[in-house]
Amino acid sequence: MSGQWCHLQRHGGVLVWLPVLLLFPLLNLSGEVLPAVGQVVLVLALGAAAVALVVTGRVTVLLPVLVALIVLAAIQGEGWQTVWGVLAIVSPAVLRGWRLLVAIAVATVGVAVSIAVAEGIDDAYLISVGGVLLSGITTTSFLRLIEAVEQLRRTREELARVAVAEERARMSRDLHDLLGHTLSVMVVKAEAVRRLAARDPEAAAAHAADIEEVGRAALADVRAAVDQMKTLSLAEELDGARRALDAAGIRTSITAAQAEVPDIAGQALAWVVREGATNVIRHSGAASCRFELSEDGGEFRLAVVDDGVGGPADNGARSGGLEGLRQRLRAVDGRLDVRPGADGFRLEARVPAS
Repeated sequence: MSGQWCHLQRHGGVLVWLPVLLLFPLLNLSGEVLPAVGQVVLVLALGAAAVALVVTGRVTVLLPVLVALIVLAAIQGEGWQTVWGVLAIVSPAVLRGWRLLVAIAVATVGVAVSIAVAEGIDDAYLISVGGVLLSGITTTSFLRLIEAVEQLRRTREELARVAVAEERARMSRDLHDLLGHTLSVMVVKAEAVRRLAARDPEAAAAHAADIEEVGRAALADVRAAVDQMKTLSLAEELDGARRALDAAGIRTSITAAQAEVPDIAGQALAWVVREGATNVIRHSGAASCRFELSEDGGEFRLAVVDDGVGGPADNGARSGGLEGLRQRLRAVDGRLDVRPGADGFRLEARVPAS
């Protein structure tokens, strides 16, 4: 029932012209009572068939019935030929392609033959025939325009839904990358405070101050991410990764390219540095780690290499982590390669230099 209602909403406008087309036969009823009653019944049946066809869309059953009623009405005499216009305006609501062309052609030929037989060819002949043809073409254009508008509305709603979903995924990815790295650093610093509290209070206090600084920076990062204003600096992330790894007791070396990295590429690579450092601290058990930034063949290459036992599980269903990095790099036409091996773990990202 809901499908029929939607079909009627989109195509019911064609029925507005139905009373007008059926008015002319009613004005030309037979002068005798019984024939006139029969003609009224015929007009009502024709109108009911047209409405039922538009509402239900049952072409195979109702369209032949409608055509038969139109033919029966058209042979009633002068003034009844307008009933062919019913076929012309109803067909676009239920037919497509060549079937619609055939229906409009049948309506046009039908009115042309009916008028020629019943009234003869006079000055208004072409106007009457052309009117039926034009009504079919105009109705088709009108209904297709309505369908296009409806399709555009549905497309707009779908685009809005997809945009919301993508924004949620982006926020989830940003929060994972921001907080995952920061909390890992804070855990390492807290462990250092616990180890040094008894034998080296000054060093413990320094690490505690770092925890406070990292916490404040994390709060600012989260606020910026919520405000959609968060941008990362590749140089700052490399320096922060070095300090975090050193605090975790992991020897760190950084080899950077001499060329200046553009902002867009730099931000994408900065996320790689952040996620790579987080994974080394969390998962690798490494004693050393190195960051290699170079320019090669019109693209920047950043490799994060450690000598540990391996990286995190690469779960494609998770919005953060390595899958999150792949999404970020794809957004700037970059790519990510993950190469775990017996001698450690290598995370390599490439982004175009332009």
